[in-house]
Amino acid sequence: MNDVKLITLGIILLILGLSASQVSAEPSMLVQVTDHFTVHYVSENPGLANSVARTAESSFLTICNSMGVRPFAGNHIYICDDMPCFRRFSPSVGESWVLGFAIPKDKRIVLKSPSLAKNSRLQFIKTLRHELSHLVLHHAVGKNHNLLPRWFDEGMAMITADQWEWFDSWSMARMVLFSNPIPLDQLHTSFPTEGFKARLAYAQSYSFCQFLQHTLKPRAFRSLIAGMRAGVPLELQLHKLTGLRTARLETVWYDSVRDKYGVYPVISSAGFFWFAATLLFILAYLRKRRAARQRREEMEAEDEFMDHYTRGDYH
Repeated sequence: MNDVKLITLGIILLILGLSASQVSAEPSMLVQVTDHFTVHYVSENPGLANSVARTAESSFLTICNSMGVRPFAGNHIYICDDMPCFRRFSPSVGESWVLGFAIPKDKRIVLKSPSLAKNSRLQFIKTLRHELSHLVLHHAVGKNHNLLPRWFDEGMAMITADQWEWFDSWSMARMVLFSNPIPLDQLHTSFPTEGFKARLAYAQSYSFCQFLQHTLKPRAFRSLIAGMRAGVPLELQLHKLTGLRTARLETVWYDSVRDKYGVYPVISSAGFFWFAATLLFILAYLRKRRAARQRREEMEAEDEFMDHYTRGDYH
């Protein structure tokens, strides 16, 4: 009996030892506590942690106010300096292009540090604000998060973080000129994961949410969030406020997008002018270079002919 107890005790100690070694193997993180956040960071980044703490607090209060939400505490932000740290919080998120993610049910945001993501401080702060939007919006709709369309969630996050870039404009122009928009019902629960469709899904979401903001008065737009919290689907609310079904709203939105990104607006824009000017310059340079190469080859052939001629190779 004593042998059994000793073996059992040995197994328990072994398990505890392995657990302790795993914990010690994980990078230790320091914390900075604010009114609504605990910022977790490594010792090498105290300045970044201070910046994140200040930005998180100010942005959080602004976002809560814009969405009609009372500020809530108990949120955590993790700043990771390496991929093992980043993956540790959510093994399913490992794509190299992901700069950060939010887990609203845990009130958690995980970010790659600028050194790990190889981006600027501005891009890092925009990613932080993007994830804060997810945190607040999911808290706002509460248990009815299944009513929150993915396109609305991502579109609002991009607007909040001011993340419209030139390639978003290019995605919209390409959609108008060469393809079609992705129906919003296909973006209700998930997004494409790669390629042009993935970028278009985000650009569309931003554009359509902005369209709704401009179409509805601020108070009516904010009521959409309160409505989802009360269990009313977003599509039903939009129909009540505008008198239009979602499909018809998409058509009205697309008409406005086509006016902005159609052939004439694109070719008359300053961006297109400089693109065309640069392209013409490159083509002219390549043509001149090709002509110079052809002339050099002709001269080399003439020199070779004269060498042969003077040696009497040709008669």
